[in-house]
Amino acid sequence: MREFSRERVVTLMTLTEKTRLESKAKDAGISIGELIRRAVDAFDAEEMRQLEQIAAVAREFKLAADRASRSLDRTNAKVEETLKALASRHSA
Repeated sequence: MREFSRERVVTLMTLTEKTRLESKAKDAGISIGELIRRAVDAFDAEEMRQLEQIAAVAREFKLAADRASRSLDRTNAKVEETLKALASRHSA
């Protein structure tokens, strides 16, 4: 039989973080310690870096899409103005 030693780790967190931690453990039906052990086992630093890069690209894409949308709105407004001006000249 294999024996495991246990070490205590103290982690400071805000009340909100602690509440979320407790809630997640309760929802999973496991202890807080087990949740943390599983999270440590699942953590992959390279995957985290890749996700951060993807998030940065997504933020840049959203900014570009917002700029393009504003530009299209301005262009549409100018087209509407032009159409109104042409319509008023045609009816005159």
